[in-house]
Amino acid sequence: MTMVERSPDSLAASEDGSETGHATATLDTVHDLLRNRILNGQLPPGAVVSQAHLARDLGVSRSPIREACRLLEREGLLISRHNHRVQVADFLLDDLEELYASRLVLEPLALTVRVSSLTTSELDDMAAALEDMRHSAEQRDYDRFTVPHNRFHSLLYSDTSGRLLRQISQLSDHASRYRRVYMTQTPSAWDVVMAHDTKILQALSRGDATAAGAELARHLAATALSIMALMDPLHDPRLLRAALRQTCH
Repeated sequence: MTMVERSPDSLAASEDGSETGHATATLDTVHDLLRNRILNGQLPPGAVVSQAHLARDLGVSRSPIREACRLLEREGLLISRHNHRVQVADFLLDDLEELYASRLVLEPLALTVRVSSLTTSELDDMAAALEDMRHSAEQRDYDRFTVPHNRFHSLLYSDTSGRLLRQISQLSDHASRYRRVYMTQTPSAWDVVMAHDTKILQALSRGDATAAGAELARHLAATALSIMALMDPLHDPRLLRAALRQTCH
C-alpha cells in the first residue's frame, strides 16, 4: 500500500491524530491537499489507506479528513471501504472514455467562442508557455512540463466562467491522472502533444475558430485513444468517436 509523504508544511499532530499547533486547517485545505495527491499520483490508483493514517500524515483531526473524503467520493476520486478506509479510484476504460468524450464536446465549444476575444498579449503568453513546454519536453521532465502546459490550456478558457468553466476544470483535473501515464509511458507522446498545441496556437493566431476547435478536439481524442491502447488495445471507443464526429463535423 502506497502512503503519502509528509509535506514540509503539514500541520502538527498528536499521536492520536488530534489537531495541535496550526489547528486552523479548514475542510477546503484538507480537501485540496488530498485531491492534489490523488491527481499527481502520490496516492496512486487503487491505493487503500485509512482515514486515521491520512489524519496523522496531514496533522489534522479525523473530522476534516472524513468530510474531505466524502467530497472526493462525490467527485469519483475515492471509494469508501470498511473500517474507515478509502480507496483511490482505479483507472477504468469507461471512466477514461466518458471523461474525454465530455471534454471533446465542452472544450472546443468554449474555445471557438473564446477566439474573438483573444488579445495579442494573451497569444504572446501562450507562445511563451509553448516554448517552456518545448524545453521541458526535450528533457522528458513531466512535472516541469505540466506547469506551462496547464498555463497554455488555461489561457484557452480564461474568459469562460460559471458552470461551463467548472465542468471543464474538473474534467481536465480528473484526466490528469491518465495524462501522466500517457506522457510517461508513450515515447511519442511528447512530440504529439507539442505538435497539436502548436497547431492550436497557429489557428488562434489566424483567428480561425473552427480550425482551433477542431485541432483541440483531435488533440484530446489522440490522447484518449493512446491511453486506451495502453489499457486495452481491443477496446472499441464508440462514445469517443461519436463525440469527435459531433465536434469535427
